[in-house]
Amino acid sequence: MFGPTKLEGAPLSGGKETTALDFSAVGREGAPLIAVDSHVALAHPANNDGNRILRRGYNYTDGSDGLGRLDAGLIFLAFARDLDKQFIPIQMQLSRSDRMNEYVRYIASAAFAIPPGVPSTGGYIGEGLFAAV
Repeated sequence: MFGPTKLEGAPLSGGKETTALDFSAVGREGAPLIAVDSHVALAHPANNDGNRILRRGYNYTDGSDGLGRLDAGLIFLAFARDLDKQFIPIQMQLSRSDRMNEYVRYIASAAFAIPPGVPSTGGYIGEGLFAAV
């Protein structure tokens, strides 16, 4: 479903956690070791015209709901320079084919502009963003 091993986070294609994914690696029966519809394969830059996003997930638990079910989930953050070129195409691909879709429910979404830091002495936050206008 995801692509890496559960125990160590190493790619199913072999190696350690930091080993590059090998989407061409096949198993004994000739099937890809990393499924083409796994989360990692669908989101990987190699399968998105080189486009990448910097992403981070944060687990949360907020007790239980009124029926006694665990109220927990994942807050997902992604940083991209161009939503139309990077984030949206990757998310569209995931929404259509990701094996993980059977187990997740998306409940919110938002996009925010985050200006770069101050470039130099005497500069100001967002200078590069506002000076370009």
